[in-house]
This record gives sequence, structure tokens and C-alpha cells, in this order.
Amino acid sequence: MPKRLPPILTAYTAKKLLDGNNEVSLDLGLTTTKIKRTNEGISFPKGECVDYGSLEKIAEKENAAYFVSGENVYQVATSGKHFYKLVPTPGAPTLEIDGIRMHRTKETTPDEDTRRKLDKLRIRRGTVLDTCTGLGYTAIESMRRGASQVVTVELEPSVLLIARMNPWSRGLWEGRGVQMLLGDSFHVVNGLPDRCFDYVVHDPPRHSHAGHLYSGEFYGELWRLMRPGGRLFHYTGEPGSRYRGVDVGRGVASRLRETGFVSVSYHDDVMGFTALKP
Repeated sequence: MPKRLPPILTAYTAKKLLDGNNEVSLDLGLTTTKIKRTNEGISFPKGECVDYGSLEKIAEKENAAYFVSGENVYQVATSGKHFYKLVPTPGAPTLEIDGIRMHRTKETTPDEDTRRKLDKLRIRRGTVLDTCTGLGYTAIESMRRGASQVVTVELEPSVLLIARMNPWSRGLWEGRGVQMLLGDSFHVVNGLPDRCFDYVVHDPPRHSHAGHLYSGEFYGELWRLMRPGGRLFHYTGEPGSRYRGVDVGRGVASRLRETGFVSVSYHDDVMGFTALKP
């Protein structure tokens, strides 16, 4: 993780600068920084600068974030198997893959949604498995709540590249306690020891993109990894959502119970199930 991230600009930031503001956020809302103006544009504290023409272009792009390197401006995005980009929200930014947002942003923000999901698990101490790292908000918030260790798994290196450019993701690399693993959780969990987690947060892509992460076989592996009394949160989306005519939520609840989980309950406010290993 770089010690210092470059200035990050959004349409909102660009508009404020064009309107004459001399103190704005250069880290997506976490802090504010004073800038200097020149005849050509804006000069930032560490020497980077951006011209007014570039600011006008950024101001037109509501669903994108840009970083400044020297005198050049680049979008926080990358292409691999898919197109990945960072998208600002009123809170923490979200990750967008091929135009699909990886966090709930309607009437909430990614950071607030993460907090509400973890509220369901009542994390205090103990170890946490986060099956889908994404931008790292689950892992970071779990550590803030007192987890002794978080093991977090990410499939796509491109996602971690975006996370490295996201100021809200710095906790993944700062300090101790977070162990990141690269690979498909379906296979990665096979190498983890029995009964080593007190909590599991399973927030997979939609069923149509990762059906194997909704399977009874995978739930059996999560059961094996959890200590007795361990708690699971499983995001599924809205109740009654269907994939090829199948009620995803009903199937999830049934397979969790067949695996041995009890107290399987759906929570409308976070669109996911909680379950307990007795």
C-alpha cells in the first residue's frame, strides 16, 4: 500500500473547485485539504496540479473518480476480465463491475450498509471470515468492532487494484489483523482448518454470476469452519428474487437448514439471512 495516495477528484469536487472553493476533500470525503490556484488551474500540496479544462470534464462525470499524478489525470478504473471502476457516493465509494454496483446505494451508502449487516452478527471479539473482500469494508469494520483476526478472500486481482486506490480501503493494509487470500472462496475455504471462525460474513455476487457460492456444498464448508455458537450473515438480495425461475432466498434458507444451521432468519433491512451453528 502506498504511504500516500494521490489526490482523488470527483464531479462534486471538481464543481466546488470551479466554483472558487479553496478547501475540498481529496480523499472522497474523509478529510479536507487547502489548495492553491494558478492562472492555469489548481495546485495540490504535494505538487500535483490539474488544469481548469480537465476539471470541467471531470465535473460532467457523476459516476466516476479520478486521480492526479503529476500534471495528468486518470480514472480510477481498470480492465481485465471485466471493466472495474470506483464510483463515488455520499459516503464510501462503491465498486462497479461492467456497470453493476457491488454495494447497495439506494437510500444507503456502502459504509452504512456494511455497519448494518455487521450489527446483525454483534461482532465483538473473535475471528471473522469474509468470503468476498471487494473494497474491504467488511474486513475493516470487523476489525474496528474488536475482531482479533479477519481472513478475507478476493477472486479478482483487479478488484484489489481498485481497492489500493480507494482511501476508504486503507485499513486493509494498515495495521495488523487482516489476512488477505486470493482465489475463489469455493476452493480457498477447503484449505482452512476446522472450527477456526466465530463469525462468517458471506456477501457473494448475485446468484446468476456465482451460483456455486449459494450451494449446499459451500455451506457445508462454512459449517465446518465455524466454531459451535458461531454466527453467519449471508447477503442474498430481495426476498423472492429469482434466477431461472428459482426463488433464491427460499433455496438459501432451505440449504442452510439442511446443512445444520438453526435460527435461520431473513432481515429485510439488509436483505440477507442470519444463521447460527449450534
